[in-house]
Formats: sequence, C-alpha cells, structure tokens
Amino acid sequence: MRKLLITLILMSILPATMRSSDDIVRDIDLRSINIRTRSLTDAPEASIQRDILTVSFDGSGIYSLYVEDSFGITVYSSALPANGMEYDYDLSNIGEGLFRLILSGPSGEYEGHFTIHD
Repeated sequence: MRKLLITLILMSILPATMRSSDDIVRDIDLRSINIRTRSLTDAPEASIQRDILTVSFDGSGIYSLYVEDSFGITVYSSALPANGMEYDYDLSNIGEGLFRLILSGPSGEYEGHFTIHD
C-alpha cells in the first residue's frame, strides 16, 4: 500500500514530459569527449522519442554507435555513416532507465545521456 501511495504521489508531481505516455521528441545533448582532428565538422545530433533513437552527423566516415546502461554495460551497438542523413535505431529491447549514447569515429568521440521510461 505504501509503494502505491508513493507511486501515485510521484506521478502527480512529475511533469507530463517525464511520463512515458507522451509523444515528445527529446533532444540528446551530445558533447565531444575526445577530438582527434581539427576539423570544422559540426557535432552530431540525436533525439529520442519513446524508444526510437534518431541520429545524424554531417561529418565523414563511419562511426560506431554504442548505448550503455547506467552500469556501463553496452546494451546496443550499431554503425552510423556520417553523411548528413538521419538514421533511426529501435531501442525497444534495451529496457528502461538512464543510458549513455557514444559515437566514436574519425573525428573523435561524442557522448550524451538520455532516459527511456516504460
């Protein structure tokens, strides 16, 4: 009973943007953690809507895309051609929680954090 009461209180306090029933696209702030070149390439862009991750990058080359859980365990990996196109990645099988997105390639590494709620 106590857990139910706490859950109800938290659900009433949390803004609608934090609940999973919305269709809001949330931008993921990607920042450089290891720049290897002095290129003028723009940073990659990423967003999450429910469990669909959308990523684009105007750079050149192939980048490795990793998603780690809050324990640092890789729960998803793929590749991203840096060609300015948007690519969607279905993350429905990784569960919920706080995740770290890592892009690693010719111009360095970029990271951002996001959450998936059930």
